[in-house]
Amino acid sequence: MRQADRPRGLILEEVPAPHRLAPYAAALSAETEETDSGTPVASGRFIVLHDPTGQTAWDGDLRVVVMVRSRIDDEVSSDPLLGHAAWTWLSEALEEAGAGHRALVGTVTRVVSETFGGLELTDSCAHAEIRASWSPSTADLAPHLAAWYQALHAAAGHEPEMAFPMLALAGWAR
Repeated sequence: MRQADRPRGLILEEVPAPHRLAPYAAALSAETEETDSGTPVASGRFIVLHDPTGQTAWDGDLRVVVMVRSRIDDEVSSDPLLGHAAWTWLSEALEEAGAGHRALVGTVTRVVSETFGGLELTDSCAHAEIRASWSPSTADLAPHLAAWYQALHAAAGHEPEMAFPMLALAGWAR
């Protein structure tokens, strides 16, 4: 993961990974450089789990777990198609990046927060959050990272080319 290309517009940081899920794990966090009232427009985590003995539920010995969170307009938060649209940010990114996978599962959650009382720490806001995991079909994680970067940019409202201009040249972007 350390040698993978870095996308434009994202701030990446290696963070502690959960070690109770597998003997080996690594994790990255990311957030957009672009902010809205000081809060990143999109953020997320990319976790790789490895169990040399394999796990039946994973259908293999590697598992990628991702989270993508983005701030959305209040009107969008009530759109019945939001879940499907947000899921396509990830599923299309995996396909376009050529990230071979199996056992893809996940959820899309919409969160609407309202502030009450005397504390005016934040305005009311809405977020969409994608949580997903899949088993890569090879040990090459570069396409999986590229897909996650692309999903983060899609969640932030950017075109796929924003993440990796070379993807458009390689035919990975629409």
